[in-house]
Amino acid sequence: MQYTPHGEVTAGGSDGAPQGQILRYSVPAGLSPEEKFDHWRSWYGSAIDAPARLEKIEKSVPPGFNPTALGLDGPGFSLVDVTNDAASCHWDGVSYPSDWLLHFRSSCDKFSFSGHSEAVSAGTVRFFDLSVPGNFYASAGLSAVRLHFDRELLGLDDTSVKRLQGLADIKENPIMKGLVLPALSGWQRTGLAQEVQRLQPVVRSMMTALISSLLETPADPRDLRLARIAAVKKFVRKNFRNPALTVDEVVTYSFLSRRALYYLFEGEGLQVSAHIRALRTLEALELLAEATAWKRSLTDVAGASGFTSLQAMRRAIREFTGLSLREAQEKSEVLRIRSAELRKLTEL
Repeated sequence: MQYTPHGEVTAGGSDGAPQGQILRYSVPAGLSPEEKFDHWRSWYGSAIDAPARLEKIEKSVPPGFNPTALGLDGPGFSLVDVTNDAASCHWDGVSYPSDWLLHFRSSCDKFSFSGHSEAVSAGTVRFFDLSVPGNFYASAGLSAVRLHFDRELLGLDDTSVKRLQGLADIKENPIMKGLVLPALSGWQRTGLAQEVQRLQPVVRSMMTALISSLLETPADPRDLRLARIAAVKKFVRKNFRNPALTVDEVVTYSFLSRRALYYLFEGEGLQVSAHIRALRTLEALELLAEATAWKRSLTDVAGASGFTSLQAMRRAIREFTGLSLREAQEKSEVLRIRSAELRKLTEL
């Protein structure tokens, strides 16, 4: 196998593999097409939680055979992001639970869900269990993200899991569409490996919220807290450039009272109002750092960042960086450092 580490190792996994490290797979150079396929087959069989075997579709492997993959093994969950090359795959099932959530970025002519084979369109999201024998046909370029989760961590029994596996495409579920899918689409971002321990409760909270919605069963509000925080932060990040965004707008979006919203964010680095100002400040600092910043008026920068006035931008820059607006313009290295600190503070 050939992995290219992309991130810092934070802990050792149960199988001796690094836990908390983003691992990148690529076919080694210098191999023949047949050797490339054997190498990919060996990696693939070790990357999922069940004995699975890839087989060639054609008699010979095309010269351009070049599948890729990224993996992240976290506590209680793991992610595998695969762009396949033409192959078929089959597995005989395992004697232990192996639960997955799959997001298909591209279509698949044949995929087996709980023993039933069907065509899958691009964008489909489904649950499936590798303990049930199955197979799939992957055309060149088949791309999918797989989230493996610990059913015990989510408090799921066999009946609940079977209900989830029996659901058709769930991509239109509001929590799936607005929260889980964006997370699955952006999990490879720089610096994620350093945050994997923090991610575990967030993943658990998001999955709890999704499953509670799908099965129409109540969940402990404490288990939903991090998912709600993530949803609010996502809403703020999407809208902070609009000067009309205030805490009242967030209250309306979240269906919470101002007091409940305050307590929801208690313990976070920033309360909602400060989070809005911080994102606007970061946007302003990045605009000021652009090579063409001299072409824009400061009032224009303030408006483009979501501030209602130049004075509001001045106050926010002082609040979050300790710098005056003039100092922020003149001290480029200090500005870079303060921007990095603020970016970390406002991460989802």
